[in-house]
Amino acid sequence: MSTQTRRKYDAARESWGAVRKRASGRYQASYVGPDGTRYNAPHTFDTLEDARGWLAGQRVDIQRSMWKSPAALAAEAEAEAKRADSERFGAYASTWVEQRANGKGQPLRPKTRTGYERQLERGLALFANDRLTHITPARVRAWHSERAKSAKTAAGAEARLLRAILNTAVVDGIIERNPVPANLTRSLTGKSHRPPTIDELGVLLDTMPDNLRLAVLLAAYGGLRLGEWRALRRSDVTVVDGRVAVRVERAAQYVNGHGWHVGPPKSDEGVRLVTLPSALSEEVEAHLSEHVGPFAESLIFAPTGSTPFLTDSSWNRAWDVARDAASIRGQVREHDLRAFAATMHAQSGATLRETMKLLGHSTTIAAMAYQHAAADRMVELADRMPMPSAASKRVARIGV
Repeated sequence: MSTQTRRKYDAARESWGAVRKRASGRYQASYVGPDGTRYNAPHTFDTLEDARGWLAGQRVDIQRSMWKSPAALAAEAEAEAKRADSERFGAYASTWVEQRANGKGQPLRPKTRTGYERQLERGLALFANDRLTHITPARVRAWHSERAKSAKTAAGAEARLLRAILNTAVVDGIIERNPVPANLTRSLTGKSHRPPTIDELGVLLDTMPDNLRLAVLLAAYGGLRLGEWRALRRSDVTVVDGRVAVRVERAAQYVNGHGWHVGPPKSDEGVRLVTLPSALSEEVEAHLSEHVGPFAESLIFAPTGSTPFLTDSSWNRAWDVARDAASIRGQVREHDLRAFAATMHAQSGATLRETMKLLGHSTTIAAMAYQHAAADRMVELADRMPMPSAASKRVARIGV
C-alpha cells in the first residue's frame, strides 16, 4: 500500500487573514470576504511583508465599504474594455452614421449615408482606432494639412464630418470640447467654379444633343438639380396658354451599393413649382413632342438600355463635349447652371426670398398649387431672364 506525503505549508498567525509559506518559498495570502467566501491573492509574494501588505489593503477596502469581489472587478474590467472599444472613433462613427437623422427625425438618405461611409473608410481612416479622448486639435491639424496636399476639397468635407461626429461625443459627455477647428471645415479647391456666361451657355445649348438641351435650360432657367430634372415625368410639366410650369417633387440618384434611389428633393423646400420664361415654351413643347412618351408617367429624359433613368455617364459624355466646345471644361459644372439661374433671377430684380424660392431653398410649395399673390411676380421675373445670344433656333432671343 503506497503512502502519499502531503505537502507541508508554514502558516503564520495573522491578526486578520492568513499567510502561508509554500514549498517554493513564496507566500500565499488569503482572507474571508464580507460575503463569507475565502479569497486568495491573485499571485504569491516574495516576502512575508509583501503578503501582509496586500492583506492590509484588502482590509482597508472592506472597512471603507470600497471592497469588491474579484468576480465583480473582472466584470467591471470587461465592461470598461467594451466601453473603451465603443469609444474608439471607428466604432463610434459607425454607430453615429447608423443612428443619424435629420431635423425632422428622418434617417439619412442612401446617398448621404454612403458618402459618409466613404469618407470614414478613406480620409478619416487614420482615426479609426483612436480613443475619442486622444483626438486632439494638434492631431487634427496635422491630419488635415497632410490630407489637403492631395485632396483639398475632400479634406474640408471630411473635417466637417469629423466635427459633426465629435459634436455628438461632446453631447454624450465623452469629450469636453470638439478638437476640430472650425476653419478646417471649409472646402478648399484648386479649381475655380463659376456659372457660365450668356455666350458660353449659348455654345453649350448648340452643342448638346437635342434630347438633352432641355436639361440645360431647366437647370439654367429653372434652377433644377440634376437629380430633379432626371426624375421629371410628362405629368410634371404643364403648358397653359404658352406658359410652362414644372412641378418638382422628386429626385433620382444612383447610389453605389444601393442602386437607384427615388425620393423627395434634397430638402422639403425643394418641392416647388417652377415657372419658366415664356421664351422657352416652344423649346419645351418641341421636346415633349419629339423625345417624351405619350403617357403621364413617361420620363422627360428617357434613358438608354435597361437603366430606369438617364445615367450620370450618359449625361457626362454629352456635357463634356459641350463644355469642350465652350472652352469651359474644368471651370463650369452642371451644378453651376443653378448658380446661373440664381444670378440671372436676382439681376432681373428678384428679392433674396424670391430667388431662394426658385432654387427650392425657402418654404415648401404645395405640389400643384401656387400662391396667387406671388404668381404674377414669378411670371414677370421669369420673363426678364435673358436668353443666350448664340442659342439654337428654338430659343428666341429677347432684349437684355
